[in-house]
This record gives sequence, structure tokens and C-alpha cells, in this order.
Amino acid sequence: MKSLGQRGDENLLGGGKLRLARSLFFFFAVIVLVGIGLGLFQEEQSPFSQIRVYGGYFFLGILGAVIANSTGAGGGIVFLPFFGTLGFTFEQSIGTSFAIQCFGMTAGAFAWSLHLKEESSDHPHFDFRKILLLSAMGSLLGLKGAQVWISQAPVDVKLLFSLFSIIVGLLILWRTLSLGSGQQLRSQQLQPKEIVGLLIVSLLGGAITAWLSVGVGELIALYLIGLHCRVNDAVALAVCVSSVTVLAGLPPFLAQGDVIFGVLTFAATGALIGGTLAKHLAVAVGARRLKVSLSLWIIVSSVAYLVIQ
Repeated sequence: MKSLGQRGDENLLGGGKLRLARSLFFFFAVIVLVGIGLGLFQEEQSPFSQIRVYGGYFFLGILGAVIANSTGAGGGIVFLPFFGTLGFTFEQSIGTSFAIQCFGMTAGAFAWSLHLKEESSDHPHFDFRKILLLSAMGSLLGLKGAQVWISQAPVDVKLLFSLFSIIVGLLILWRTLSLGSGQQLRSQQLQPKEIVGLLIVSLLGGAITAWLSVGVGELIALYLIGLHCRVNDAVALAVCVSSVTVLAGLPPFLAQGDVIFGVLTFAATGALIGGTLAKHLAVAVGARRLKVSLSLWIIVSSVAYLVIQ
């Protein structure tokens, strides 16, 4: 295996190809959202009625995408508690959360990938493309396995979400506070047993994501940080795997009519912005300070959701 000290730009797509792919993604994303918006406006005599009802979700999309793409946690950790207070069914909350994240997490995946490409001359990376492929494969197997064979979570999903979110928030807080500036980062690639562990974590995370619309990103980020990988590498990989997972997991929710398109139109637009800005915000504010603030927010909001439910 190549050592961690070798140039990571060998393992990432070329910058030009990444930028082209990102441009195409935004082009088609805007077309899709405009098409959905025009369809909604035709149902009402005044477009302002739709803006009045759903416009606030634009800011929710920004908030969710910023939190998701700066910590590796899925946007559902923000969307589900909020949707639950508005009387959405749990299926609608999950389906709409999946749909919004298809835009926000994918925007964040491109932003983080370009960031790693730009800094690859200064910082070593693990074999990003290989680890991404293995993690995504495990996550998709877990996701599809859960959707096909275990469509209902074995426990109360609302309780599972609340407890899972609180634990994730506490772990992010603990890991952030325990990471000192002098922490010794690993100097070698992931070992075979660590890769097996990553596959297991991805498999479990994919299944949890099928039930809660969050899970795989949080588990992967925490696992890699626990192995003393760079925080930026861990978060970038978590965001990329989350993007692949929600894109693959969305079709069943569309088929069942569990996506609220009015919410999607505005929240996904905000998520595109938030997903793009999250990396810049994390770098400007400082990963440590930002993650402490966001982990506390996750804990408080999850406790509130648990009490409400």
C-alpha cells in the first residue's frame, strides 16, 4: 500500500474534471428545482402563496446542509426534529429529508473533494478514492438490505433517532475536545483489519440511514477520527458516502409519495448553498470551534425532540 505521506492528488480526480462535474450537477439540480417550483406555482393562482407557505424552508436547508457538511453528520439530524413539530408523518419526514440531502450532501461532496485536491500538495491523504469506493459499497449494501428485507426498524424509530443523535452529538463533542493540536496523526494507510472495520461500520450506517435518513456519515467520520486520520479527510469521506447513499435511497420514497415537494423546492435550494459554504465556514471559523458549537446544538435539539415525542 502507498504510505500516507505520498501525494494524495494521485488518488483524487483531476481538478478540472471535478469542477466540470460540479457544474453539471448544479445545472441539472437547478433545472429540477425550477421544474418542481413551476409545477407547484401552476397549482396556485398566486405564486406568493407557495412562497409564504414554504419560503422559510430555504433557511432550514442552509442550516441543515452547513451542519451536515461541516461535521459529516447527515442533514436529517436537523430536518427530522423540525418536521416532527410540523405534523409530518415520520415517512414524510424521512422521504423529504432524503430528497433534500441529495442536493445538499452532493454539493458538499464536490466542495470537500475540490478542497482536498487543492491542499493535496501540503497535506497527505489516505487512498481517498479506494476508501470511498469500499465505504460506499458497504453503505449501499446496508441501505438496500434494510429497505428490501428490514423495511421497519427493529425498535421505535423515533426513539432510535433521538438516542442516536444524542450519542453522535456527544461523540463529536468528546472527539473534538480530545483532539489536541499536538495529536499524532497516523503515518500509514489503513490496515486490512481497519478496512474490514470500516466496511462493517458502513454496512451498519447504511441500514440506519434507511430508517432515519442519517447514520452512515456520522459513523464513518467518528470511526476514521478514532483511527487518528485527519479530521478533514474523515469529514470529506463521510460527506461523499452520505451523498451516494441518499441518492441511491431516494427512489422508494418517491414511489410511495413520501416526499413533500413544496418543502423540497425551497429547502433543497438552501441546501445547495449551505453544502457549498460549509467547507469554507469550517475552514474560516476553525473546525474545532465549529464542531463544538454544532455538537451542542445537535444534543440540545435531539433532547428536545425526544421530550416532544
